[in-house]
Amino acid sequence: MNTFKPWTAYAVLAGGALLGFATVVGINGGFRPASAMAQTRPALQTVGVTSGDNPVTLKALNDMGVNLADYVKPAVVHVKTVTQRSQDSEGKRIPISGSEGSGFVYRADGYIITNDHVVSGAKEVTIILNDGRELTGKVTSAPEWDVAVVKVDAKGLETLGMADSKQVKVGQMTVAIGSPFGLENSVTFGHVSALGRENMIPDYLKGGETRFYPDLIQTDAAINQGNSGGPLVDIDGRVIGMISSIASRNGGSNGIGFAIPSNQVRFLADQLIAKGKITRSMIGVVPRNLKPIESKELGIKAGALADDVSPGSPAEKAGIKKGDIIVAVQGEAIETQMDLRNSMLKNAPGTTVKIEYIRSGKKSAVDVKLEEFKKPSVPTAPSGSIDDLGDIFGGDGKMPNIDELQKRLKGSPDVQQDVEPLREGKARLGVSIENISEESRKQYKIPSTLQGVQISSIESGSVASKMGLQIGDVLVAIGDKKITSINDVTSAMEGVRVGDKRQIKIERYSQNGHVLIDQTVTFR
Repeated sequence: MNTFKPWTAYAVLAGGALLGFATVVGINGGFRPASAMAQTRPALQTVGVTSGDNPVTLKALNDMGVNLADYVKPAVVHVKTVTQRSQDSEGKRIPISGSEGSGFVYRADGYIITNDHVVSGAKEVTIILNDGRELTGKVTSAPEWDVAVVKVDAKGLETLGMADSKQVKVGQMTVAIGSPFGLENSVTFGHVSALGRENMIPDYLKGGETRFYPDLIQTDAAINQGNSGGPLVDIDGRVIGMISSIASRNGGSNGIGFAIPSNQVRFLADQLIAKGKITRSMIGVVPRNLKPIESKELGIKAGALADDVSPGSPAEKAGIKKGDIIVAVQGEAIETQMDLRNSMLKNAPGTTVKIEYIRSGKKSAVDVKLEEFKKPSVPTAPSGSIDDLGDIFGGDGKMPNIDELQKRLKGSPDVQQDVEPLREGKARLGVSIENISEESRKQYKIPSTLQGVQISSIESGSVASKMGLQIGDVLVAIGDKKITSINDVTSAMEGVRVGDKRQIKIERYSQNGHVLIDQTVTFR
């Protein structure tokens, strides 16, 4: 969703890669509406009772789902971008590379929220509203937090309210709405599976740059590529999170999706709208939430525990030590590690803030002069065993050591054991192929004389995805090898390793004409 197979076994971005279009085949098998409705059916009976005054019926549950979808859909948008253009045989500039994702209307005056990885690097951004209008948007982003705001010229748009994500509970019902694989207004139902997940996921649209997500809502609602940026809502139709990624072996939904909490999304969106950018300070603390056993033993209900303190950092200079529990910054209560992280966005670099913390049961306070945040030059990864997704990653801005992470991922029971190290091993183009059928030639307007194999699916983040290839494209050559069959592809890729370069030739036919894509690519 593979050149980055080790990561897909863990988690992949749920959108922002070039998406093909799935062909949906209807099967009716001779269904006859008249005869199916001929008999009178008995009235629906109550299937459960939560109280003597509140019977729950299948119809009531069904109506709730329908009403909820109808309420949310008008505020959900389809996001399409163009990152690369080419010319057809007539000299017209046409898009050959881009992405698709989802978003939702945050403000009625034309502010749309989506993921940064959906719109990152786009030369053009098109917002398709629920009523069919297509509007060009201007993007402001917070790449480090994977949040973006797209402004379109419109007023009176339908909006979605934002819930307090601190009130979200494991087990509560959720609804995800978006455009998976470009299929607009797709609705899936599920539950909140877990809270406070930490993920670190590479974005292969940005050369494999890693995004760190310190606090995510996990859901079992079906999420696929193209859902990114769409809302995850509660049964009242309020946004509890913005869909961002999935855990998957093959790029499809396995019932493990992740969303950025609404409080974080709203906070960042408001700053982007007001200031046009995000400025981040740092104190040099790697924070984490208190575990229940720690809260009980220490008698502290909330706070951000300093899991590590960087040498020479503002925190160390001020006397803050590993194990201290920070409970307030500049008079504002710190209940979770995200509160501490957000305080670094609220207070500008160079300002001095009062930090209140608890050490050995005693509360103290110290003044700390904040510094401008800088990403560490040497990637590091925390030590420890893998108990769940959240234990693999930690640290404020710390990136994993790839070799160490590779070894640890291989030790996880949820990960394939034959994963080759990153940037090593056999190269992969990242496509599924098939021989060209007569039906395909008609559908994609492929000349009868053209030889090659047809692309039937594309893995997100792969070489093929970065080239801007599409389903229906015809692969005609790899290097100096002409392709006339699937066996030719196997032969052409034999011996090609990660890091090698090959010339790839693709021919594309559509109602817009013919496009030849001829690129030399490096397999990564």
